[in-house]
Amino acid sequence: MREFQGWARSTHFWCELLAQIAHAITQYEQLRDRMFRSVEDALRLRSTQPLTDELRRAGAREMAVQSSWRYLLDGIASTLPAGRSLRTLLVNGDIAPLVWPVRVIAVLMCPDASRHPAVREYCWDPIVQHGSAEVRQIVRERLTQVFPEDPWFA
Repeated sequence: MREFQGWARSTHFWCELLAQIAHAITQYEQLRDRMFRSVEDALRLRSTQPLTDELRRAGAREMAVQSSWRYLLDGIASTLPAGRSLRTLLVNGDIAPLVWPVRVIAVLMCPDASRHPAVREYCWDPIVQHGSAEVRQIVRERLTQVFPEDPWFA
């Protein structure tokens, strides 16, 4: 360790490491902002009934998107095993535990998932087609109970 410390000081290792972390954080913040905007843009483009001027000026859509990212994902992370907070999942890049619950919630909240292309493509199909066998079967059974008339299960 002493040898490494000497090398690290002489090669600017620690300051370079911190500078790269600062740069990565900046990139993450920009990516996060783009993620928010991409969701907002998708909602704006697919909206069949535009927001009223008052709601648009108040930034209702943007607030809903940001609150969903913050509270929904944090709530999902709080149900995971100890030591797996939203922060640790994001830092470690292990966001898969967040995606599956969001998909299930979207399907269950949708009044008619069979006629909602985004819910179908981004949530329903991945659950049924790509989930691990045990999870896929459990979720499929539960969705069949919730949507017994859906032709997808025929």
